[in-house]
Amino acid sequence: MLRVKSLVFAILGVTVAAVFFPVWFAVPVAVVFGVWELSLAVLGAAVTVDPERAAVVLRTGLINRRVRLADVTAVLVEESKVSIARAEGGEISVYAWRKSPLDNWLRVPAIAEDIGHAVASAVALAQDGEKAAGREVRSGTSARTRSALASTLLGCTGLLALVSAFLVRVHWHNPVLTTLGVILALALGVSGLFYVLFTLWLLTRQSPRLARHAQRPAGDRPSAA
Repeated sequence: MLRVKSLVFAILGVTVAAVFFPVWFAVPVAVVFGVWELSLAVLGAAVTVDPERAAVVLRTGLINRRVRLADVTAVLVEESKVSIARAEGGEISVYAWRKSPLDNWLRVPAIAEDIGHAVASAVALAQDGEKAAGREVRSGTSARTRSALASTLLGCTGLLALVSAFLVRVHWHNPVLTTLGVILALALGVSGLFYVLFTLWLLTRQSPRLARHAQRPAGDRPSAA
């Protein structure tokens, strides 16, 4: 179902870009959006534990991240988001899988908590093995670096949405297209402004939950919340 949704989004996104944006802006937007959604439709998303390499692999479309289980300091679950904090600092998050009212309507399973517990259990076993072998299990560091990078990316997305709002073609001879253009411009403008303001708010604070988990002693086991 999620692959079908991504394919539909790819078609809709490319069509909207081609119709409502000038050519010089529509082409790169359509290519980037289309490639991303098609990669989700073809490759899908997955969180898997590789026991042979003692690693957890997170894949979302073309993005593939691998983290050693022994380097994981915390596994956090917040509704549909699973976040994995690493000993060297930084955090990787994945949304699994029901993350919108549309997903709920499509009856996409909510499995974030199951994934969090499975990864946390694998991490605990891997770290026990590291200790039994006499190898040091590293403790965590602050997650501020991850938060700053992720927030900056979110802010850039907001700025792009704001720019896009001013480039939408809203003057048509057809009243239906005119209405759709105005709605699209307003949606991009409001969401872009929200992302920018939310980014500024995020950059002024550090998540206390992540800080507490990242600064745990090395002997403590990761937990799924």
